[in-house]
Amino acid sequence: MTTALPTLQQLEITGADAIAFAQAQFCSDVGDLQAGHWQWSAWLSPQGRVRAFFQLLRVGEERLRLVLRGGDVHALRDALTRYVLRSKVLLHVPDDAQVVGFDDRAELAGLVGDVAEGKRIAHSGLGDVVALAGTAPRWLLLKDHAEATATSDASARWRLADIRAGLPEIGPALVDELLPQWLSLDRLGVVSVRKGCYPGQEIMSRLHYKGGNKRALYRLELRTDVQPQPGTEIRTRSSAARAGIIVLAAPAMAGCVEALASLAQTAVDAALQIGVPAIDGIRVAELFA
Repeated sequence: MTTALPTLQQLEITGADAIAFAQAQFCSDVGDLQAGHWQWSAWLSPQGRVRAFFQLLRVGEERLRLVLRGGDVHALRDALTRYVLRSKVLLHVPDDAQVVGFDDRAELAGLVGDVAEGKRIAHSGLGDVVALAGTAPRWLLLKDHAEATATSDASARWRLADIRAGLPEIGPALVDELLPQWLSLDRLGVVSVRKGCYPGQEIMSRLHYKGGNKRALYRLELRTDVQPQPGTEIRTRSSAARAGIIVLAAPAMAGCVEALASLAQTAVDAALQIGVPAIDGIRVAELFA
């Protein structure tokens, strides 16, 4: 299946100071990222909340490509531009770029030849290719020119695969709301506590060395045809206390929706309800840790 993915957007960071700039702003260790490889990363607020979550590709010695998962890439560019100051850095949103997803290796290989594995970037005349981890192999083709058209059914199937792989998106309702640990992003190597300063670094170090995190990312199965939107609150049925928040949701089959949720660990075994009117029949199916 080939799927156009409009919620994944690209930003290029180029210039002599591109690596140093990204190292100072993002919470992954960009200095360890070798050319021709990629890593998961995020941009945090000073309070440690996730502003943006993305794949970060080092496509050259002085060139990075960021694949934003949710949100507005132009708003991200404008926000990052405030921190460029005198650095030799250019932030550029390619006008006609597109991200296309593949779950058929043979189909992708027929188009690009070299199919990426692990964290290696494969280059082709159509664009760069990166692999996504998960129980079902998938790949992203980062094209310079949009050609494929997104359909609602294909987008929903891809979103369901992301949910089952534990890969969230940070849309407008979730910006500055959640710590990386509440999304279990530390399992992806997103957070470094050993490199120098970056926004939110003090919070990340405190959680790493002193502990105290009590939330994580879970996959939920809901007996409903109603798809809750990102940002919808989850509450315990007995006390109506807030237990978490919906991160991403997609239909799985008739009468069933699956979702990623940032959930308090104390609420995992409680009876849960989502939204108003309340969705009951919720099962916590999987912890991503």
